[in-house]
Amino acid sequence: MRVPLRCGLALLLIAFASANSDSAAQVPIAPGPLAKAHAAMDGVGNCTRCHEVGRELSPARCLGCHKPIAARIANKIGVHRAVTGECQACHVEHAGADTDLRGLDTRTFNHAVETGFPLEGLHAKLAARCESCHKKRTYLDQRTACNSCHKDVHKATVGNDCTRCHSVLVPFKDARKQFDHARATFQLTGAHRTVGCEKCHVSGVLRGLHFDVCSSCHKQPHRTTLGPVCTQCHTTERWTTRTVEHGKTGFPLAGAHARVACEKCHVSSITKPLAFDLCSACHANPHRESAKEDCRKCHTDASFKRATFDHGVRTTFPLVGKHQGLACRKCHTSIAADDVPLARKLIDFSGASAACVSCHKDPHKSEYGEMCDGCHGPSTFKAAGFVHPRSPEFFAGRHAGVACVHCHVRGPDVQPVRTASPAPPARSKAPSMVCATCHADIHLGQLGTACERCHVIDAPKFAAARFSHERSPFPLTGRHKAAECVKCHPSETRVFPAGSGTARRFSPMSGDCQTCHKDPHLGQTDARCQTCHTAVSFRILVYTHRGLEDFFTGYHGSLACRSCHKTEAGQFPAGQGTAIRLKVGRTCRSCHPQF
Repeated sequence: MRVPLRCGLALLLIAFASANSDSAAQVPIAPGPLAKAHAAMDGVGNCTRCHEVGRELSPARCLGCHKPIAARIANKIGVHRAVTGECQACHVEHAGADTDLRGLDTRTFNHAVETGFPLEGLHAKLAARCESCHKKRTYLDQRTACNSCHKDVHKATVGNDCTRCHSVLVPFKDARKQFDHARATFQLTGAHRTVGCEKCHVSGVLRGLHFDVCSSCHKQPHRTTLGPVCTQCHTTERWTTRTVEHGKTGFPLAGAHARVACEKCHVSSITKPLAFDLCSACHANPHRESAKEDCRKCHTDASFKRATFDHGVRTTFPLVGKHQGLACRKCHTSIAADDVPLARKLIDFSGASAACVSCHKDPHKSEYGEMCDGCHGPSTFKAAGFVHPRSPEFFAGRHAGVACVHCHVRGPDVQPVRTASPAPPARSKAPSMVCATCHADIHLGQLGTACERCHVIDAPKFAAARFSHERSPFPLTGRHKAAECVKCHPSETRVFPAGSGTARRFSPMSGDCQTCHKDPHLGQTDARCQTCHTAVSFRILVYTHRGLEDFFTGYHGSLACRSCHKTEAGQFPAGQGTAIRLKVGRTCRSCHPQF
């Protein structure tokens, strides 16, 4: 149980009085044990070091021992800057040896405000573990300098202000990524920006590096020295020659020359003058004796591959169509072996033939001679523009897209009997223009061989657009016009004039109505249906009785046909069946039996 401070002081005074009256019976009396920090003052004889006789605990005596705290109170800084009361109000003693008299709550302590040293970045995780930095019991003697906690790997070569390069936001090893080299004397430009720090700062040395000349870091690549000032020719962007004004040498670098490395031309010395009056001074002549003129008459320095040679002006073979844009080596090669790559063939401009077969294989095997331009052109190399001189209208329409080989069938080659040398190939004869030569007769000989009388080349699928039934023995009128062809011309499998097979029936054909229509009168009339019926509707619209004109007047003339002609089931001339009875009696009793 904790004893109140006033009671403790009273007991302490009683103890002093007892000690003075009877020294042999001294008994130590205290409110409780002191904390470990004050353990050296434990005992009744030391009470007055903190307590004045007859008074409570004296703040003056506390500050007499804790002088740094007294200075901070006087200067109004730190956590004691506003202290006006007694020390025991916050620091309660005699509460046990393990009592922490400092009474600091790390959860609410604002390190930035109270100490002026904010715990940020990687320091933030130390806020709850004060002992990580404060190794001693007191918090007042800790310095804020980085080297008070961290080892100076630079060994004081760059000063004590670590914050110039390092930040608490990233680990110390990553400071190189955050460092702004613009603050250094040597500015990093161009390719220097991508060089690792250790390339220049060997063993971590940051000061005392030489950088007044490029040779401090870079070896001299030239066989003969050109002086220490490399920036006359080089820049830091790529460390390749960029700023040489080659135009001052008499040979400006243009086109593809501008992309050539210096050592390609300056083999022995970078400063030795080179001959450049002729292209052959640097370039081998791939044409040998076939072209002895200066290369610049055909070539430019734009790419060295494309030539400006005007083939239409300087030769008799202008390059048009697909010939235009071809590489020269496609036609002008002196090595014709198939196993030699085209790039390795020697370009030879002498003796080139203008015949098509000198470059192209002849699929006709000289059937039509060597002048292919009679049928072909350089635009597509196909015979698309060829016009047949014989009946050009025949080769239009559906025939226009037919490949030549479909009609121009090559004949068999003739081998001579008395010689081993091959005979010239047989020249194809002009193909026949008879339809049956290429097309099978789908009518099997019913209509003859003159297909053009009905069929048209321009019509889809060679339709019979030219046929008109008006020219046939049976012109189509009335309802017959709307009838489909298959109604009268069905497909049949039988023997036709051209042989057995399946085809539509066109011949022989009868014009009698019974060929297509059934007889609804069952033989009561002759086969001349047109006597009563027409093709307009096949119905009897108007009929005049012959021989009884005076009978069908008045009342009888207004009667419908069915009034007299009844539908009956019975025996008719064509057999048993049901039909309208056409022949009736002519007497009154035939219709009026009641009379």
